[in-house]
Amino acid sequence: MTTMDICYCVLILAGAFCLVALGVLFIRTSTAIKQTGDTVEMAQDTLKRVDKVLDDVNYKLDLLNAPVETVAKFFDPQRPKFNPLKMMMSFIKKK
Repeated sequence: MTTMDICYCVLILAGAFCLVALGVLFIRTSTAIKQTGDTVEMAQDTLKRVDKVLDDVNYKLDLLNAPVETVAKFFDPQRPKFNPLKMMMSFIKKK
């Protein structure tokens, strides 16, 4: 074998090694991309569940808001004070 033949053999072996390495890299990359897609799907499902829970919490807070506002009106310093004399006068004026 001549020196050129040895160089060709080394180049062919290096090329074959590169092709095998690229194949392994592509296989691992495709696996990682598949796992990433699965993770994204799981995250979307989780976000849908969280959104449903938040909607439920908002609905329940809206239901609780009416009684809280009623109690808050009772303690509001700007509300008109109860005056029994004024109330009686208003009844008399209406008749």
